[in-house]
Order: sequence, then structure tokens, then C-alpha cells
Amino acid sequence: MSNRILPVSAPVIYLLLLFLIGPAALMQGNNPLLWMLCVLIVIGVLAWYLTRQMLNDLQVRRILPDHGQVGEPVPVEYRLSRTSRFLPAFDITVTERLSSMMKDASSAWILHVGPGETVHGEGLFVPTRRGRLQFNEVEVRTAFPMGIMPRRKRLHVPQDLRVHPEMYPLRPALIRSLLGTGGQGRRSIDRNGSGLDYFGTRSIRPGDGIRDIAWKISARRDEWIAIERSLPASPRIRVVLDLTIPTDALQVASDDRWTASQLEENAISLAASILQDASTRGYDIGLSVQGLDCPMHGLRGGLRHLGRILGSLADLDLTHERRPWSAIPERERAGLVVIHPDRVRKTLNRSDAWHLTARQLDDLVSTNVADPDGNDLSGSVA
Repeated sequence: MSNRILPVSAPVIYLLLLFLIGPAALMQGNNPLLWMLCVLIVIGVLAWYLTRQMLNDLQVRRILPDHGQVGEPVPVEYRLSRTSRFLPAFDITVTERLSSMMKDASSAWILHVGPGETVHGEGLFVPTRRGRLQFNEVEVRTAFPMGIMPRRKRLHVPQDLRVHPEMYPLRPALIRSLLGTGGQGRRSIDRNGSGLDYFGTRSIRPGDGIRDIAWKISARRDEWIAIERSLPASPRIRVVLDLTIPTDALQVASDDRWTASQLEENAISLAASILQDASTRGYDIGLSVQGLDCPMHGLRGGLRHLGRILGSLADLDLTHERRPWSAIPERERAGLVVIHPDRVRKTLNRSDAWHLTARQLDDLVSTNVADPDGNDLSGSVA
């Protein structure tokens, strides 16, 4: 025997009662039945009027975050304002018209909006693709009171949201392996600081230690002279994304697990993941996209610079015509990582450059296996 509860629909029950009591009250002339019929009609008219007035005097404004990310929930805030001076609104549900770029959308529900008040509600959705997500229509509905006269209204509220590429947690030792312990990724700024490299000499100041004293120079000048050291700078890494080959010209076998377009999206996600991981670790990062119209981003640090880079990756249009390889700074002292969609094409004549492909994404993603010291035990980076 099934314990499943049958669905109950208030409009269906209302109509059923109306058609059962109405003919009996009109044909028999029974006063109690006539009173019940009148009550049902008054309830229906009142519910129709209230639901209509609630939505007519309601203004909705959508408030979007700065950006979204593929696969991550994005909160969308709705500001509902009641322009009516006397009648409040109850049981308001705000829903977005789903597009192909979003899934798992949840509606915003507001219990009560008083006359002249402004109430905020929040909904969530998950983007499925990077790029510009277009919001066009908002659907507002209510069934108050009793749910017998539900009404919905669609409002045209056009907006767009930039969706960043999907990013993966990389192995902890990946960035360190790409740059090494020295090499082009590490440098010292020509400015005085607390580093280890020699910058110059100066007169001793309060707070200087014994290790800061230049003993030989102090003995010759007959005064205390201290060593000025250079300021250590953050290691630097530049990612070059190779998109010079059109999508239909990529080398993809018929039995390959990835299509050509998926390999390009994986290459973009791998570049975004490396840049985000490096920026989180305090590196100066830069981006160069070959094959598509995208500005070259210099080597800088900070969240704003990372946001600009991820925004450029989000706006890449893979349907545009591809361009040949263009020059990148050769004397730039930074670690260099070149990412290809299908296979390595060493167009760049740099012996110190690392070449990765989108097919290696599964091997570079962290498996969350670490020892207490934070070292990755899931295998070394090839």
C-alpha cells in the first residue's frame, strides 16, 4: 500500500466545490446552499482582485554580483518595492527565465511587502558556460489568499553578468615545479629593503643589527656604516594561451573523450586555474592569448589584476577568425607556461618555457591527498 500523499490543488478544489454546490443551490432553492454559493463567489472575486492589485503595484529590481563562475552558485538579489499606499503584498515568488547558460536555479520568496516598503529577497543559480549571461525577464507570482486565484506577471528587466571560466584546485607543488627554486620567475627589485642581495651602503641607524654592519668600510672611514639590501619581489609567471588553431582544425580522434570545443574550454580553464593559484600564493601574474583579439596583461599582483585577467578569458569568443602567432616580451624575467588545446606546438623559441595541453587537466588537478606538512602525496608533476 502506497503512503504517497495525493497532490492538492486549491484552484481545483475551489472549482469542484463551486460546480457541486452551484447547481444544487440554484435548482433546489435551499437557503444554506445559496449562502454557501454566495460565500464561494465572494471569496473568488476577492481573491482575484487582491492578487491583481498586489502585482500591479509591485516594482522589481535585480541586483547582480560583479561576476560569476562556472559551476559555482551565484546569488542574485531582488529588491521589491510596494508603491501602493494602503494594500500590502504577501507570498511573492520571483523566478528567472532559465537559459542554456544556467541550471539549478532557485526562486526568491518574500513573505510580506508593506505599503511603501522595500524588501530584499535572494535567489541562486549555477552557470554552466563562461561568457556573458543575459537576463531578460523576471516572473513574479502570488497565490494569496488561499491559493485559489494564482496570478503571475512577467517584467522585462534586461541585464548581463560576466561568467568566469571554471577553475580547478591544482596540485600544491604545481606552481613551484613550473618556476623552480630560482630561474626567471624570481627577481629582486632595484629598491632598498630587507632582502639578501646587496643594494648599497648607508650610515648606521637605530635598530640595525650586527649583521648589517659593513666592517671593512667602517674601519676605513672610521665611522659605522651599514649595508643596504635590496627589496625582494614576488616571483612572476606569465601564461600564454595558444588558440591560433581553429576549432575544426584541432587534432581530435573519433574515440577521444573530449571534443575540439571542449579541449579549448579546458585549455581556458587550465590557464585560469594556474593564474588564480599563482595569484593566491603571492605571485605576479600575466596573460597573453595568441590567436584571438585579447589585450596582453602585464605582470602584476592583486585581486583586481586577477579579475581583469579572468574577465578577458571569460570574453573570449571561439567562433571568431584566428590570427597567427604574435610576439611576446622576450626579455621579461618571468616563468613562462604555454597552454595548448590538443597537442604541443613549439612556436615559441624559448628553452625555459613549460608546455601543457588541455588533455593534462585531470593529471594536474589536486586529489586532496596531503600529509600533515602540506606536501602532495598523489604523485609528482610530470
